[in-house]
Amino acid sequence: MTLQGDEHRLHQLVANLLANARTHTAPGTHGTVRLTLRGGDAVLQVEGDGPGVSPDARAEIFQRLVRADHGRSRSAGGTGLGLAIVRAVAAAHGGCAELADSPAGMSFIVILPTAGRPPEIG
Repeated sequence: MTLQGDEHRLHQLVANLLANARTHTAPGTHGTVRLTLRGGDAVLQVEGDGPGVSPDARAEIFQRLVRADHGRSRSAGGTGLGLAIVRAVAAAHGGCAELADSPAGMSFIVILPTAGRPPEIG
């Protein structure tokens, strides 16, 4: 599988997804990271078996400065930029980022086209 793009930005995308999982996953819960091919697209999935994102935060979770856990301070939580950067980097590479329910709980999915193809969403 070959992805064409900015190596540093793609690294930032993955680092932000993993940092988000580490910061917002409760102790005792488990996470899984998968990289697969689907219809020629690279699909990166970060899935956790924790409580996930509240229904009211789901619509805004990828927007700048949005923090799903308002009880956390910036020093203990985050700035609300990580997932916005994930979505922006994915879009800049012709892909997308989405949040989905999964059998384990909640799943962040990034779809990136391989070899310059547009992504197959859905």
